[in-house]
Parts: sequence; C-alpha cells; structure tokens
Amino acid sequence: MSNIQKTLLTWAEVSRPAARHNLNALRKRVGASVLLAPSVKANAYGHDLLLFSKLALESGADWLCVNALFEAEELRQAAIKAPIYIMGYVLQKDLAEVVRLGYRLVVYNKETVKGLAQAAKKLHSKARIHLKIETGNHRQGILPQDLDDFVDYIKRFPEIVVEGIATHFANIEDIDDTSPHRKYPELQLERFQQTVADLAQKGLRIPIRHAANSAATLLFPNTHFELVRPGIAAYGLWPSEEIKKSVKKSNPRMELRPVLSWKTRIAQIKEIPNGAYVGYGCTFKTSQKTRLAILPVGYYDGFDRGFSNNGYVLIHGQKAPVRGRVCMNITMVDVTKIPQARVEDTVTLLGKDEREELTAEALAEMLGTINYEVTTRIREGIPRIITN
Repeated sequence: MSNIQKTLLTWAEVSRPAARHNLNALRKRVGASVLLAPSVKANAYGHDLLLFSKLALESGADWLCVNALFEAEELRQAAIKAPIYIMGYVLQKDLAEVVRLGYRLVVYNKETVKGLAQAAKKLHSKARIHLKIETGNHRQGILPQDLDDFVDYIKRFPEIVVEGIATHFANIEDIDDTSPHRKYPELQLERFQQTVADLAQKGLRIPIRHAANSAATLLFPNTHFELVRPGIAAYGLWPSEEIKKSVKKSNPRMELRPVLSWKTRIAQIKEIPNGAYVGYGCTFKTSQKTRLAILPVGYYDGFDRGFSNNGYVLIHGQKAPVRGRVCMNITMVDVTKIPQARVEDTVTLLGKDEREELTAEALAEMLGTINYEVTTRIREGIPRIITN
C-alpha cells in the first residue's frame, strides 16, 4: 500500500496494467487503421476523467469521447491535445468555445449548425461536426425524412465541415440467439449504411463513419468503419453476459480486466447482544451475539441504499454481510466470522481481496441494475489512485 493510500479513509484504485490490457485488446479487435475513441463521459464511468483519459491515451487511444462541454474543457486544461468528440448537447452560448478549442460536436439540430457557423465566422475558423443519424434508438438524431433538408441547410454555411456521421445501437448488448429483437441491430446498420450511400450519391462524402459501442467493437467487425467508441469494455467490464458468451465462443482467450477497485476502512468494531436492532427503521434484528464493523461510507458516496440487508463487503478475504439500512455516510457489516478484523483494517467494496472478488456485475445483480451504474455512481470526490 502506498503512503497516499495509508492516509485515506475511502478511496478507489485504478489499475494501469488492466487499462493497458483492455485498450490493447480493443486495438487488436479493430486493427491499426480504425480510430480508437473510448468514451470517458460520466467521470470515465466512475474511474476519474483525467486519470483514465491519460491512461487511455498512453495505451494507444486516438480520440476521447465525452458527453459535455465541461468534460472537454477539463481535458484541454490538463494539456490533453488528442481530438475530443462531444456526444451530448451544447448550449448555443457555448458554441464559440467548441469552435475555438477545435472540439468535434455531434449535430442533429439546425439551431446548432447555425450557431456553430456564426461562431466559426467570427473566429475565422471552421467547425467540424458529426451528423447523428436516427436509425431506431430514438434518442438524439436526424430523422431519415428530414435528412435531405438538413444537409441542404448545412451547405449554406462554408464554415461547417461535415467530418463524421454516426448512429447508436438500441439493443446490441442484449443480443443472443433467443432474443426477439436479435435482428434489430442489423436493421439499424442497414439504415445507417443506406443513409451514408445516399449522401455520397448526392455529393456529400463523409470521411469518418462510426456506430460501434463496446458490444459492437467486441463482436461485430462490420460496424467498425473508421472509428469505434467503446465505453464499458475499456474499463474491463463486459457490456452484457450475452456479449461475453458470444465473444468467448469465438475467442476463448479474449479477456477483459476490471480497472477499478473501491476500498474503505473499519471505523469502529462493537459487540451487540442477541435480539438487538441495527440501523434506521430497525430493519435487522440479531439472532445471536454479533460483532459489527462500522464503515465510513454510505449512499452519498455511491454505496447504494439497495445494499441494505442485501449486500456484503470483503474483509481479510471474507464476506461481511451488510446489516440494517445503508446510511448516508455509514454502513454496518457483520464481522462475527472474521475475528481478526480490527479498526482501520482495509475493506473492499469492489474488487479483489485475497481469493475473494466482488465484481461490478455481482453488485449490480444485488441491486437489479447494470455494471455501468455501479461504477459510475461512485462519488467523484472520492480520491482515485493509479496502481501499477
């Protein structure tokens, strides 16, 4: 344990070797000619925006994808010079900043096109945009019937450069042979390719096509085009169990390595009698004399209230069940079967501890959610530390 870790009460560890392994594995899947643009939005899925972005770039990433302007600005302020693609909405008043710093922006509104053009004209510059095509996910995107008019509108502005064209799959993570919607990604892909072909026929040839998220990057080479946007896989987590099984079937040696671990310390140990209630609402009652460990972490930190009387943590490589309700800043766990547990011992909330491991998938199953949410909701203020 580093000297920094020894001074912390709660912290997360970000593994450089795991990040490097995952980026290398993704690069191997797509080849040298495809731009690798991992998604680092939402504080890099909980892994720390700046820290993980630097790891990704040193591991071979070409671009970075963010959701918001403030994320792009944070990267630029940290002297990151790689191309940055903003996937979310940017307010009209902020479009000049997009142009000034050379960000790539997803576009699906005429208002944004006009605002970018006006900003670029004032700055004597160009605005590089990526058209978002609606193919069936029905979030952001230009509807097919509106595309001709939209492109004609763009042509009014010489300051606008259409650098890319993109779409996003609705259910590609959930595909297996039994899925009732297993053909839906194929339909979306056909719509996307037809749109690209139609635009080319009308004289608009767009150099960068992209559609692939993690699942598509891992499993469907025909979606790679000129750029891929992997998210969860870059962090060593599988998009879904279906994707993992499908990939392993064709490539048994393919491995993703979780990058993030999350830890805290024991703040107090106390023995309480048989028949005692634990926590708010008296939702847990002991059935024997019980040794409790009090942890200085709670739902404010991202340790979900859904773990109340449901989850567990790892202490000395053993499971310590959560007792009572998870509080805002405190959680109680049962260490009756871990007699060696002491105040200030390390507690693993996510990750490996000796022979045991608490995965994001296991935590997600306890909560009835997905691994994405488990890591993303870890409070940003909790320090992240690179481990080698």
